[in-house]
Amino acid sequence: MTKTYPVWLKGTIILFGLVLLFILLSYGKFILMPLAFSALIAMLLEPVSRWLEKVKINRILAIIISMVLLFAVLGGIISLLSIQLVQFADRLPEANQQIQTVSNDILTFFENTFNISPERQLQFLEQGLSTVVNRSGEYLSTALGATTSMFATMGLLPIFVFFMMYYKNMYRTFFHKLWNEDDEFVNAIISGIQSVTQNYIVGMMTVIFLLALLNAIGLWIVGIPHVLFFAIFAALLAVIPYIGIIIGSLPAIIFALLFMDSLFDPLAVIAVFATVQFLEGNFITPNIIGSRVSINPMIALVALLIGGELWGISGMILFVPFVGILKHLFDQVDQLKPFGYLLGDSQKYYE
Repeated sequence: MTKTYPVWLKGTIILFGLVLLFILLSYGKFILMPLAFSALIAMLLEPVSRWLEKVKINRILAIIISMVLLFAVLGGIISLLSIQLVQFADRLPEANQQIQTVSNDILTFFENTFNISPERQLQFLEQGLSTVVNRSGEYLSTALGATTSMFATMGLLPIFVFFMMYYKNMYRTFFHKLWNEDDEFVNAIISGIQSVTQNYIVGMMTVIFLLALLNAIGLWIVGIPHVLFFAIFAALLAVIPYIGIIIGSLPAIIFALLFMDSLFDPLAVIAVFATVQFLEGNFITPNIIGSRVSINPMIALVALLIGGELWGISGMILFVPFVGILKHLFDQVDQLKPFGYLLGDSQKYYE
């Protein structure tokens, strides 16, 4: 006979477990974050490595080749963006003149509308700038620390990815030994996690490509220069759910405000990105990423906020697929299926 526990005890245990999990994620991010990125990349490259092994290529060489292909693609994208960024930087002196012109127009507008003299406006501006300068040291040290951490993580990623792919069979054997009473259950869990992760990553890559294409077509029609830079930049930031594409559109909007002759151009740029975001949220992402990573929007937003609070930008990227994996795990265990249902977007309600 199965022993039942009171609701208050179950709730206390769950709450205590969540608190411990948050503490672990917060204080262990220095190692958990690169491991998480490495695991996602390893699962992405696994089909390529497996195919290379099938054509009689040594396992180690197959892993190295698949990693080189990935970093070559990333290097090509970064090079393309760098070229566009250099061309954009050449126009910075012109931007300075435009900013001065816009600033004078803003000062005149506030003077005529609110009767605030330019001297008073400059005084307010100086007070705001002094606050920023006083805190700039703290922000700079934080940025330098984040940059150093990022480069350290980037240096460890290839090593972690290689060993995760090389020892993949050992990890599978470990879980079989851990739950040796039900091999089919273990196989279903592992295969499901790989499927969910690969589906999410490949789907996101496809979404990014389509968004870059749509952004480029829209900006080209509007007539904005440096189309590739603005289109790819906005598409890459789409990996951050909901707010990424909004942040990614700001450079193009600011550029149109500063350098284009008509007010219609920035409005047209906003219309382009709004249309692309509508298509992405309602048609592209739901149909490409698929139902295996389907979590309801509220849970995705909560995961986004928690990930951003715990791990910053990396958390905003990683926590959404993590919730998808967690939903898959819940769906495999009878006692946890209600939680899997709560995370999902099923429209089947109890009557």
